[in-house]
Amino acid sequence: MREGLLHPRTGRTMDDLKQAIRSLLGRPGVTAVIVLTLAIAIGANTAIFSVVNGVILRPLDYHEPDRLVVLWEVNRQQGLEQGLTSGATYLDWRERSRTLESVAAYTYRGFTLTDTQEPVRIASLEVSPSLFSVLGVDASLGRTFSPEEEVPGNERLVILSHASWVTRFGSDPDITGRSISLDGEPFSVVGVMPQGFQFPADDPQVEMWSPLTLDLNALLSRPHRMYNAIGRLAPGATLEQAQADMDALATRIEDENPEEMAGWGVQLVPALEQLIGGVRQTIWFLFGAVVVVLLIACVNVANLLLARSADTMRDYAIRAAFGANRLALLKRSLVESLVLAILGGIAGIFLAFWGVSGLRLVIPANIPRAGEIGLDPTVLSFALLVSVVAGLGFGILPSLRMMRLQVAPVIQEGGRGASAGRGSRRLSNLLVGSEVALALVLLVGAGLMVKSYLRLNSVSPGFRTENIVDVVVSLPESRYASMEEQRQFFSELTENLRRRPGFEEVGGVSSLPMSPLGVEFEAPFTVEGLEAESPTERPRADFRGAIPGYFQTMNIPTVEGRVFDNLDGVTGPPVAIINQATADRYFRGISPIGRKITMPMIPPMEIVGVVGDVHHDGLEAEVRPELFVPFVQLPLSEMHIVVFTTQDQALMATAVRDEVRRIDPQLPLTRVSTIEDILSTTIAQPRFNMALLIGLALTSVVLAAVGVYGVVSYSVARRTREIGVRMALGADQKATARFVVGQVLHVLLVGAVIGSLGALGLSRFIAGLLYGVAPTDPTTYAVVGLGVVVLGMVAALIPATRASRVDPVEALRTE
Repeated sequence: MREGLLHPRTGRTMDDLKQAIRSLLGRPGVTAVIVLTLAIAIGANTAIFSVVNGVILRPLDYHEPDRLVVLWEVNRQQGLEQGLTSGATYLDWRERSRTLESVAAYTYRGFTLTDTQEPVRIASLEVSPSLFSVLGVDASLGRTFSPEEEVPGNERLVILSHASWVTRFGSDPDITGRSISLDGEPFSVVGVMPQGFQFPADDPQVEMWSPLTLDLNALLSRPHRMYNAIGRLAPGATLEQAQADMDALATRIEDENPEEMAGWGVQLVPALEQLIGGVRQTIWFLFGAVVVVLLIACVNVANLLLARSADTMRDYAIRAAFGANRLALLKRSLVESLVLAILGGIAGIFLAFWGVSGLRLVIPANIPRAGEIGLDPTVLSFALLVSVVAGLGFGILPSLRMMRLQVAPVIQEGGRGASAGRGSRRLSNLLVGSEVALALVLLVGAGLMVKSYLRLNSVSPGFRTENIVDVVVSLPESRYASMEEQRQFFSELTENLRRRPGFEEVGGVSSLPMSPLGVEFEAPFTVEGLEAESPTERPRADFRGAIPGYFQTMNIPTVEGRVFDNLDGVTGPPVAIINQATADRYFRGISPIGRKITMPMIPPMEIVGVVGDVHHDGLEAEVRPELFVPFVQLPLSEMHIVVFTTQDQALMATAVRDEVRRIDPQLPLTRVSTIEDILSTTIAQPRFNMALLIGLALTSVVLAAVGVYGVVSYSVARRTREIGVRMALGADQKATARFVVGQVLHVLLVGAVIGSLGALGLSRFIAGLLYGVAPTDPTTYAVVGLGVVVLGMVAALIPATRASRVDPVEALRTE
């Protein structure tokens, strides 16, 4: 008997395993193809699942993280779903809530560490002392903040991250109690957080935490919203109960402060959902895509195994005729499939190591928890599970076919044609059609992603994107405490830069479009002669400070009036510029030029200009109302200095750095970048989604084409005699090739139709990932469907051409 066939006398697992290994080694070519196919699919699934596990499934690294909630102020009448809160409202939440065990507030702050040879800008947070108890995390060295340190005057303290303690302070075991210089002022280190602790969980740049102290102005001004808030649910309290409790509290706060809090409410969001909500759909969609690749691979392998089983059908029938237990035959067939799957899984894990390393290099920076992506025991267990399920999946059809074979007819027919009946061909065609349908679903998704990305990339951001250098400069409050000092520094810096060769335009703004850095806040305002009917309808705009030359440097057009110049100084009348969106929303066809607007704690300002809209929060984001004021009239401690130059941008960035250090040698630059880099970062996630989905779709197409080729090749080999008869009766080579290709064309067409229907059914899952493209875009469906059919026909044409060259005499003699 042929080596590798099932032995009828034993069903023992070890014998089955040995027999399976001998059988696979006897066909090294087919075995290698199957293992490689499975390795690619399982490796891709494992790599993407590592993202699912690290970003979505793994709980936050805090105590009882499911009880943590993020608190936002909301004003749905103004379209604000998640806004910062004021110090006064935060204290109300903390003191008056019945369902929140504790609440903490925090805000971003930057320090300049001057203990080092070169000044270094350190990302830090000012946090309520209660923050660490809210998170349920204690210091690994020293202590956290105490409630007394929330009082103004006690804030010269810091807690270090573990990474900062190691890299900047050499893991000094006596660091607690040590004084370090921040912004030129002494701060005492009171503790070091444990290794791996990170807060906020999506910002690994934060290296220090200092106490947040609320001064009288913060406590009295509810519209001055600048704090994030996080809380912990009381034991036994549900999110729904807490939301109802906080809604009632918000109503009481509004009743007590009708002028300032009309229309304002509160929204509670689970901390993990807040962190990953923006990417959850994307990650699950990509995981679904890679599962489709696995299904196609399993179908491919099932087809190969069906072809192999056809060659051994007569031997199985003989064994069954001699009394072999059919369940034992089924078991041995499944064992062989599982061996193939395990081998593919092992190879897939090695590929996954490479894949995860590659993902870490290219995954967008705005994907939260990207540092937690890796092949941990959970991911490896998933790889094993996928391997077993895949083995059972692609092995069950050939195995069941063995169980259902009719012994007598198979033995009587014999020969190579014994198993090439219509039932076998129908099953193979069904599997090929399934491959085509699944591949088309992925291709449609990839096509929509490509079209969406091209549409997004073609959106004009509203400003110049070439040859702009952006330098972020932050002035420490300890040495630039007064507005005059801040005004003098930035005025001197920009004037000096304008005099340097190569700097064609120079300006500055407090918050640069699409940059994560900067000082910005949304503020209400009133317009003279256009009073709102109620406080809830008061206009609001994003507040920005601008240095003259900013609009010219960024090439933001002037729609009406003028932009700032050097005459808009300290002694000049207060002025402001609005963008077109503000004019359209609040002035409704009335010219805003000359109108006076008033903001809280700011003198009335005259609108002198209207500028074009820019996409400040991303190309796909809606344009928001913006209000600009001259920097010298309302100085800020952090500014983006922007320079337009046709010279080498790296040299110009160095020149800016040199000029800053000439004015203040202890002042570091927070970041130096180009507008192209900033813009590229904002579209990094859709670009990553598109590239990954294209890769998966191409993989699926290759697998489907290989499946078509394999089935047609096998069919040609099994039907050599039939083809020989046709040619002997007068069929020429072209007619023979058309006959073979025609046999698979209807399978391709049916698969394309089913795949298109499947893509339509799944369109709602991709709709949220697209920009400017409908998930039912007919052009994409038509092009992809036609492409899949044509590619399938090309794959079938190769064995069809081989069939047309069959010698009818030789074919008939062989059979």
